[in-house]
Order: sequence, then C-alpha cells, then structure tokens
Amino acid sequence: MQETISKGSNNHVIITLHGTGGHATSLFEIAHILDPEATKIGFQGEVNEKGMSRYFGRYPDGNFDLVSLANATQNLYDSIYEVIGKYNLKNHRITLSGYSNGANLIKNLLKEFTDLPVANVLLFHPSPITPAKEFQKQGGLNVLMTAGKNDSYITDNQFKEIEKKMLTASIKVATFTHNQGHQLTQEEGEYAKNFLSEKREDIQ
Repeated sequence: MQETISKGSNNHVIITLHGTGGHATSLFEIAHILDPEATKIGFQGEVNEKGMSRYFGRYPDGNFDLVSLANATQNLYDSIYEVIGKYNLKNHRITLSGYSNGANLIKNLLKEFTDLPVANVLLFHPSPITPAKEFQKQGGLNVLMTAGKNDSYITDNQFKEIEKKMLTASIKVATFTHNQGHQLTQEEGEYAKNFLSEKREDIQ
C-alpha cells in the first residue's frame, strides 16, 4: 500500500486506515488529537468504487468481495512490516487505527494473523464481515472498538458479538458507543485519546 507519513517527536506511531471515499491522511486530524507528538502514517486504499477509495471491494448488491478482502488483508500485513523497516520503527509503540472500511480491514487482520507488531488497535465503526471466522490470539494487544447506537451498518447485538469473539480469543477489548450513527464524534475521539493515555507507560 502507498503510505503518507507525518513524522513526530516521540516513539509512538499511529497508522491510519480511512473509510470509503477517504484518503491516506483522512484520519490524521483525529490521530493528532490522540497524540500530537506521534508519527502518523496513513495507508491509501487501492480499490476504486464509483470514484471512492476503499481497501477491498464490494459487489453491486452490497455484498463484500471476500477475495478482495483476503488480498487487502495480506497487503496490509506486508505494508505494516514494510513501513517498520523503511522508517526504522522497530522499537516504537504502534497504534493501528481505522474507520469504517479501514476498521473492517484491521478487524480481518486480527482474524488472519497472530502476534502482530502492534500495541493498540482502534476500530472506529466496524461492521460484521465474515462473522463466523474466529479471531487469532494477539499477545499484549489492546483494542478499542466503537459504534453509534443508530449506525445502520451494525446492530447492538452484532457489536456485542464481535466483542465476545475477541474476548474468546483472549484479546483485551474495550468498547464505546454514542447515540448517533456511523459518524465519528468529538466525544469518541476524546475517549480514544484517554484509552491510549492509559497505555502510554513505555512511550517516551
């Protein structure tokens, strides 16, 4: 994946994945709220859907292209390791953050691979894709997952089922919901900031 980087001054790296129609830097603003001193790296979605960028495709009826999802998941996995080597980030604390389509890709990454070089994952408004597939065990990973109670892409029961499956895989997961829909809110961003602040012990 092509990346855009904004170098920071501490040893925290926030890798961002945008939603449908977004671009590599779409989540840099919220990443700055999360940690203004962190290095920000945004990955650009490579699938074009009616002029909108995505990470994996959908069919005209709205169903997800699972082959495209599998390819994008492998691409994300490879790209994370590539930027770690390219920018000498091996000893940095990495937070992987995604919204909507980006969150869904990260969520699938947690189902396909184990022991990722990532400390924190922020899943902003994921939706249920491949719900029958189990999560892999992720040693030491902290996950925050958010949703809107009026989000048309996921029900409360589906949200709780994703949380349950993560817990079954011994993934440490926290959740946050607000009363709006699919959009990111300021309150949500502040909650994510506080979530990361609690995990900052080894960030210099």
